[in-house]
Amino acid sequence: MARPREFNETEVLNRALSAFWARGYDATSVEHLVEATGLGRASLYGAFGDKEQLFRRVVAHYLDCSRSQKDRATEGLSARRALEAFILSRVSIAANQDTPAGCFLQMAATSGTSPPLVQEAFCTTNAEMHSWFVKHLKEAQAQGELAPDADLNALATLVGVFISGLTAGAKSGLPSDALTAAAKGALDLIFTK
Repeated sequence: MARPREFNETEVLNRALSAFWARGYDATSVEHLVEATGLGRASLYGAFGDKEQLFRRVVAHYLDCSRSQKDRATEGLSARRALEAFILSRVSIAANQDTPAGCFLQMAATSGTSPPLVQEAFCTTNAEMHSWFVKHLKEAQAQGELAPDADLNALATLVGVFISGLTAGAKSGLPSDALTAAAKGALDLIFTK
């Protein structure tokens, strides 16, 4: 009979996420993961499989958490306020002193030789976010907060690129208040008064 697990899976995934986020996929060894999670090698393999399987679980966990954070940050807000809340939440996460700076998926997709799932997750997430941006920009346009002739796809792409720039800025050490001011300034340029 198998023994019941004696650890909190979410906590272990969060610790593994921190390890991968800090070092990248390639530079994170199984020993780093053992140290970060507090699990022995056999327990880690027994619960999550090899390094790539654990990384897959970490990516799925990160995406679930990101979607939940977006939903909580934007629930019940007008289109413009939802976009602002989302962008500011990204700044907060990217500049958080308790986690490595920047965006985990962006970092993972653009460094080293991460498994193909990272690039796929990055592309899927970008497509989901683009659709979410278009939806909210369309609502803002209907509410008169955006020019009636605005190109929503182009603006959605601009917002996505801008968020990537904010997270890269956080990674390079720009302070949170400077990133927040930039985000608010960009939104003022996009939306009509």
